[in-house]
This record gives sequence, C-alpha cells and structure tokens, in this order.
Amino acid sequence: MTSTPIPVTAAHPLDLAVAWLSKRSKLFSQGWGDEALFARLCDSLSYSVPPSPITMEWRATRERRGITRRDGTFPSPLDLLPDHTKTVHVRAWSRAGNRVACVIPAASRDEGFRAREHIFGGLIARGLDLYFLENPFYGSRRVVQGPSLISVSDHGLMAAGMVLEARALLEHMRPSYPKLVVAGYSMGGHMAAITAAVTPFPVGCAALATGASASSIYTRGLLSWSVDLEALGGGPELRTAARERLHQLFEVADVTRYPLPMRPDAAVIVGCKRDGYVLNSETERLHQYWKGSALRWIPAGHFSALMSSRRALCDCVAEAAEKL
Repeated sequence: MTSTPIPVTAAHPLDLAVAWLSKRSKLFSQGWGDEALFARLCDSLSYSVPPSPITMEWRATRERRGITRRDGTFPSPLDLLPDHTKTVHVRAWSRAGNRVACVIPAASRDEGFRAREHIFGGLIARGLDLYFLENPFYGSRRVVQGPSLISVSDHGLMAAGMVLEARALLEHMRPSYPKLVVAGYSMGGHMAAITAAVTPFPVGCAALATGASASSIYTRGLLSWSVDLEALGGGPELRTAARERLHQLFEVADVTRYPLPMRPDAAVIVGCKRDGYVLNSETERLHQYWKGSALRWIPAGHFSALMSSRRALCDCVAEAAEKL
C-alpha cells in the first residue's frame, strides 16, 4: 500500500488546529547539527550490544491509596549524549502484588510526566507497575532553548537514547517481574516498537498512534508544517533537497529495518483513523511486518484520542501484557 497522506479535510479538526498553532515553533531551526554524528548514528551505533547494567538511585517516595510513587535517576548508556542530558529521570508507580512492569517513553514535546500519568495511570489497578522515562533534551534533561529548538542530529541522539535507556531499564527490572511491557504514544510508541525489536528476551509492546517509519510524519504529515526547511536547505530553492534528506535520515529508524520482536504475538499496534500526523498506511505496514501482532483502530485524531480514548489506549497496553 502506498503512503498517501490523509487529506486535510479528513484529518481531525484538533489535529489541524494543533498543526496550525505549531507552525511558529520552527522545528529544526537549529539546522542539521553535527554532520559527523550522522555517520556514527547510521553506521556505528548498534542496539544489538547489551547495555551495561544500570544503578538506579531512588528518592522522593510518596504513598497514596496503596500506590507508591518514586522518582529516580540512572546514567544513560548512550555515551554520545551531551553532559547535561546524560542523567536519565524516571517516575515509577507501583502497587503491592503487581506482577507486570511497563516502561513508557515520552511522545514528541512531552516534557515531565503529568500527561502520561493521566493517560496511563489507570493501569496500576490492572496489575501493571508503570515506569515513565523522560527523553533526552526534554524536561529535566532539556536544552536552554527548549525541546522544539534542537537540531536534526540532536533528534537522532534523542531517539537512540530513548531506545537504549528503555532497554537498559527493562534489563534492570527483569529479575523483579515475570512480565515486561514497553509502550508509548506517537514518537514514544515508535521508540517502544524499536525497543521491543532489539530486546533479546520476550516483552509485550503497545505501539500507540504510530507506524513503521517516522519519515512521512516529518515530510508529509501535519508535523511537516512546523519543519523549518529553509534552515535545513539554506534557502527556499533548496527545500525539496532538504525534505528528501530528512526523509532518508529518518528511514534509519524504520521498524522494518530491525528483526521481529521475540513475541510479535504480544504486540498491539494502534492507529487513529483521523490521524493527520501518522499515515494509516504506516500503521498497517508495521502490523503486516510484525506478523501475529494485533491491530486496533480508534475513531479519533492524533490529539483527540488522548482526550476521548484514554480507556481504549489502556486496554491495548493491558492486552499486550495479557498476551505474554
């Protein structure tokens, strides 16, 4: 199936409104970044190399209604990160008797933990302990100018860090839980899918509002309205070349470039029918590649699903855990 962009008239109105308001953010206005880093990210970085064991430092424990909330940190296994982003911040929700742990990386521009706590917090009562990760360059790990103003090479580092950090956390929790799941929404879902693919033991995966590749998101979907192609191309006449290079760079993170997860039958892939950011065909392509996975559709847009379909999203995470 060809990756035809969803017509603007078919995208959910909230997606269109967010895209219009986000045009001022000028994504990648800092340019391509470190050119030498692209070769290292494309050729040298291997997710097949096991991360070193992490040492978790917990603090600020809070108890409420039988739920323990803790904030913790550990050093990132990705040495390429700038010094100010090398400390990984984790928020954990746990409850006595839960036997499943779910690692949840952040979506694009999702700083802090509040949004994901609101969306996924109900899973704690369904037997899943929750571990929310903060992405490199976000929140406590952010650059001064904010997460929207990072370069393309910084974004590549962020993606690599998300995968390696999630995988390291899964390794760390493996002795403590019979079942492990990795889940996320949008960019968080895409990185969750890659994490599941490169983890050398069975994990469940809930890849929510995402697809096989992010290339079309940045070059053809509504998010492309925010990309500063003039900053990347050097002028209006070079926009086409900049868009093509951006597409090729993001293809490195196409999930179909990686092996199947050990348990594709414990994967639930979720698409939003009126998504103006993620092409429906990319969601279908991921499902087709992960043979045995489940495909679920939500009748909403990329952003409206977070408000109207929270229960459905949690159901899909729980389903991935149940399939293990």
